[in-house]
Formats: sequence, C-alpha cells, structure tokens
Amino acid sequence: MMDINKNNPLTLRPARKPELLAPGGSYVKAVTALRFGADAVYAGGTRFGLRAAAGNLSDDEISSLLAFAHSLGKKVYITLNILPRTDEFAGITEYASKLAKMGVDGVIAADIGLVAELRAVVPGLPVHISTQANTLNLATCRFWASTGASRVNLARELTIDQIREIASGLASDGGNKPELEVFVHGAMCMAYSGRCMLSDYMTGRSSNRGECAQPCRWNYSVSAGITEEKRPGRVFEVEETERGTFLFNSTDLCLLPYLKELIGAGVSALKIEGRMKSDFYVAVTVRAYREAIDLVWDDIVSGGNGVLEPDVLARLLREVSSVSHREYGDGFLHGGNGSQIYGTSSYVRDSVFAGIVESCVPLDGGAAYSLTVSQRGNFGTGELLEFVQPSGPVLSHLLSSMYDASGVPIGRAPHPCMTVRFDVPFPVENGSIVRVPRTDS
Repeated sequence: MMDINKNNPLTLRPARKPELLAPGGSYVKAVTALRFGADAVYAGGTRFGLRAAAGNLSDDEISSLLAFAHSLGKKVYITLNILPRTDEFAGITEYASKLAKMGVDGVIAADIGLVAELRAVVPGLPVHISTQANTLNLATCRFWASTGASRVNLARELTIDQIREIASGLASDGGNKPELEVFVHGAMCMAYSGRCMLSDYMTGRSSNRGECAQPCRWNYSVSAGITEEKRPGRVFEVEETERGTFLFNSTDLCLLPYLKELIGAGVSALKIEGRMKSDFYVAVTVRAYREAIDLVWDDIVSGGNGVLEPDVLARLLREVSSVSHREYGDGFLHGGNGSQIYGTSSYVRDSVFAGIVESCVPLDGGAAYSLTVSQRGNFGTGELLEFVQPSGPVLSHLLSSMYDASGVPIGRAPHPCMTVRFDVPFPVENGSIVRVPRTDS
C-alpha cells in the first residue's frame, strides 16, 4: 500500500459524512451490520439479485428489517442487479412496486433497460446503479444522471484521480446529480469489474445471474496451458500480455488507510463487499470502518488533515485481519492493475469466530456477569477470549471455567451452535462477537 500521509486535496468534501454501506446477506447479518455501525445495508430479496446462494430475505424479513433500520434512522437497499431477459421485466417491476410500498430506501440495478423501466413504473423509488454496470467515466455518470438514478457505484478499476475527476465534473454540472459510491473493502473479482463467464463455461452457473461457483479460486496448474485438477482432460491456453494476465485469485481490497483520499475526492458512500461472508466478518469489518470514518471525518471538519494516527490505523488493520481474508491490497486505487495471488488460494485468519453473546446477567451486585453464548467455533477453557462489542471497547478474558446449557461443567464447546455459559468480570453487550486470537498468526 502507498504512504498513508500522501497529500491529496480535500476540495470535493461531501456536504455530509459519507454513508457506510454494509452487506446484509441474511436478516441476521443485516441486523448485525446496522448494530455494529453501518448507516445502511444492501440485501437481496428472494429473486433478481446477484447472490443466489446467499440467505436472501423474504418479504416478511424485509419488512422487519425496514422497521428496525428506520427506527435507528438508517436505510435498506434491495438488489435487483441481475442482467435480465425480456420476459423477466414484468416480474421485476412488479416486485419493485411491492418494495416501494414496503418503504425500501432504494433498489440497486445494473441493466440500462431495467433502470429505464423502473424509473417509468415506480418513479418515486430511488435507483442506485450497481457495480455490474461497470461505470468508469464522467460521460456514463452523466447518462445515469439523465435517467434519474440517485447513486452510481463506480467500477473498482478506477484510480483515486479518476474518481476525483468524475466527481469534479458532476459538481460542475449543477442541478440534480447522482451520489458516487465506491467499494472500500472485500473480495475483488479477477475479471474486469465482475464481467466473468468462467463459471458459466465450466459449471453452467452464470456469475451474471447470481450463481457464480468461483472457479477463479480453484487449484490450477500451467504447462502448455491451464488445467484444473478435477478436469485433467480440459486444457485452457494462457496468454500473458504487457497488461498482465488478469486471471485467477485476486487479493482482497482494503482501503482503510485511504478514507481521507476518498472523502476528499467527493465520494458519498463507502461500500463493504461480503453478502456471502459470516456474521463475524460483517460485525468486525463494519465496526472498524465505522470508527475510521468517524475519526477521519471529525478531523477534517475540525480543520485537520484527515489522516488516521499510525497506532489507530495499525489497530484497525489488525481488526479487519482477524476475519477470514486473502492478502489485502489497494486494488486499482493508486494506478496498479489489481493484484493476483499465485502461491495459494487459501484464506488468512488471525482469530477464530467462537460465538455470539445472547445474554449478560449481573451477579453479586455487578461483581461478575454470567454470559450465555451461542457457539460458532470450537473453543475451551485456558484460551483467551475477546469480545467485540457493537459500540463498546474490545474486551479480553482468560476462560477458566465453562458450562453447557444444563449447567454441566465442560472443558470445550465443540458442537456447532451449542449454548454455553461462563462468567466474566465485566458487562458485555448482547450480540457481541466472541473470538479467540490465533497464537500462530
């Protein structure tokens, strides 16, 4: 990553603090994201989104999520970002009309024709342009503005200077203009802005229809061409040009060190990828970016340079490194061509997701607290536990004793989602994430 103290102008600071937009791959994950600091969540309904394997939300769950989010002054966006066929338009617009009546704060779409149809059929429903639309330039943003789109997600392949150029151009237009949104964290597709046919070709599951099998993560070898270990008779020729290979196994994106640059470039929404990721990932990542955005924004508003203190940045980077991830990088933001990892397709994980705190009951007038935890990963006595709270500090406790749901003493919690109880010397917020730091990391 580049020097975090690089001096970039703050000439296009948004009028308000950028929105932190987080993934809601299921109802529980969406609620988790909001509780841990997201300003808004994006989620899929049961149809027409690009994460067919995610725990997408039913109509009842969307209604409940809207009630919860709106009670906090936060927002919910629903994805309609498949690339649709003609015979699907009626179903999508009917669904969008239902979403509008439910009170969703916007829908996310990628197809030009569908955006036009949505604006015509449900004119009061805000439409955000998906990353799948591959928006790379000012002219395209101006086109989306002409459709009445309220927000455009810019392609990951843009540099910070190109983002600033687009924002400056829109600002000079005056009148109604779409907000700009960028991804700041999460998986990077090895294809150009997600336009990949590899899954469709090899498995019959289209990434542009929400069914990607992620063959870019499989174990390939190269000789005269590429072969995949389970398909030894199928050889794929490889050609590397001066632009690189653009194939396979990208690094993960992490722009925590560059929030000041993005805010200064005129970005209005900062988006975290990960609707297929765990509750642990959502909670920890959202919490880290919430703190970072608040610190950067408050410093800018008070006349500072918006650069995170090195010790704070190091701590927040450790936090996002505690969840399962590939090697982090800054993608294309500073002029690179993204990054590929050729040595392994394995993930890095600096801690174990141990469980979720379901209740915290004071004992002896507050001298101790009894926690009820729903287990998510094997852990036991003698291990250091960390409690990542939605709003409070991260707390630590060396576990000396533990009991199962019947009150029987146990040394380990090996069974998925089993209920365990143990005492700690401090209160812990309900919904807190329990993790065990890895000693070999």
